[in-house]
Amino acid sequence: IPLARKIDIEHKFFPLLSGGNIFHIWLGEAYPDPEALFKLTKKIATETQIGYFSYTKDLTICSDCATVSPLLNDKCPNCGSNNVKWWSRVTGYYQDVSGWNMAKRRELKDRYRIKI
Repeated sequence: IPLARKIDIEHKFFPLLSGGNIFHIWLGEAYPDPEALFKLTKKIATETQIGYFSYTKDLTICSDCATVSPLLNDKCPNCGSNNVKWWSRVTGYYQDVSGWNMAKRRELKDRYRIKI
């Protein structure tokens, strides 16, 4: 489902949910355009009822050279090591994906990521 359609559907529910909520926007590019992010942020904040939203950019962290790179990579783009850890957001904070259960790892792979 395209992001605009997802926003149109989901923003109507935010005023009804008082127990906490978040609208996730999974980024699918290494370096999204800052101006496009600003415009989207402004649109969500001023034209929808979404109270809390986040942009999530998946990260790869090399355990050998400590390089932090965008997206989920099987190898470090700096040193070529396979000794990498994936980090992403679950619920409201970033964490090492290796601690996630199998269902959450499947969700990570199935996420619809957008390019801004």
